[in-house]
Amino acid sequence: MPENRRILLKQTQSPGDMLTFSRPAYDLKRSHPNWEIGIDTPCNELFQNNPFTTELSENDPTVEVYNITYDDIHKSGWSGEHFSDAFRHDIEKKLNSDPRMVAKWGETVIPKTGILPEIFMSDEEKGWFHQVHCTYHWDGQFWLLNAGRKWDNILKQYHRWQEVVDILNQRWQGKVRIVQIGHKGAIKQPHYHPQLKGVFNLVGQTNIRQLIRLAYHSTGLLGPISFQFVLGAAFEKPTVVCAGGKEGTRWHVYNHVQWVKRNGCLPCAVSDGCWKGGTKGECARLVRAKGMDEDVPLCFEIIKPQELADRVMDHYEGGKLETPDRELWYEEGKARFEAYYQSGEFPPEEAYSRKVLPVLKPGEFCHKCGKAIVPYKTVPRGKCSGCGIVVSLEGINAKT
Repeated sequence: MPENRRILLKQTQSPGDMLTFSRPAYDLKRSHPNWEIGIDTPCNELFQNNPFTTELSENDPTVEVYNITYDDIHKSGWSGEHFSDAFRHDIEKKLNSDPRMVAKWGETVIPKTGILPEIFMSDEEKGWFHQVHCTYHWDGQFWLLNAGRKWDNILKQYHRWQEVVDILNQRWQGKVRIVQIGHKGAIKQPHYHPQLKGVFNLVGQTNIRQLIRLAYHSTGLLGPISFQFVLGAAFEKPTVVCAGGKEGTRWHVYNHVQWVKRNGCLPCAVSDGCWKGGTKGECARLVRAKGMDEDVPLCFEIIKPQELADRVMDHYEGGKLETPDRELWYEEGKARFEAYYQSGEFPPEEAYSRKVLPVLKPGEFCHKCGKAIVPYKTVPRGKCSGCGIVVSLEGINAKT
């Protein structure tokens, strides 16, 4: 029997839920530093580089395994507690459920250190070129926009994102860009993302870790109650959420997030949200969207695109952000690095130095053109399927 307690926490909901779970899971380790804590989820990329957890196996007889959920959601409308508190309470409940474990280790209490989710990135990862740079050659400010939904959650999708994009593009005049993101889902469980105009489109082109890097480099994030706003909370980025009257406000909201809601404005969402998230037939207040051949929830129809755009612009008018005075394209500096791309030599004392170039592996994206890296000779050596750059074991690149 090991001298210290070994605990594997499993969580299997959506990425936003799993990321919210990070804070209480890490707080367990903070409050019990001698215990070994492992995390197992379908999105373990969310927990990479963290200094708190240990890789544990549920097949190890010395490891206690617990499935962590959030039963407190059923009282979210009146408890006044945050989503992360529900995870903390469930961890405590499960770890104290066996009297033998309580007798051996004492009652488990997890002191709360905050509600912000936690993401950890290495210095190397922070220095990599992001996909907006690689794919669109844009080095200026950009906001991430999730305008889509999962296959089973049509009631969460706001129907006027194109109008929001048009308003913001008119305000910014090309100096700030909008990047549309989103997962395409599985064949039997697809995600739906409208093809918007006036955006850089990266829908279906990011895995979890790549999206984390995009959020880190982004200026802000915009979208529904979904994964992107939890990423914005983790990085404390300017974040605007179109929430309608769907879910409880205090359950979700972080102090710096602009939460555009209609709780309290409709008889179907008097104080708490309606918590309807399936098909449109479940909504109690469907109305015909003005100017559109579509029925939508009233709580979304009464949120005007101008209001969402204004919440974004509040960050500029309030001084949190400054509007750039010009567009910033990578092409402006491309000539300086052309010799590097041709020869594989690193330009001395340049902004894009050896430190910011990743050692790319098959499945990653080229830092020059954004195309996929494919296997080339020996792994982890790879070759870009677009421009032909070869990535060696040392990360030195050469044009073939």
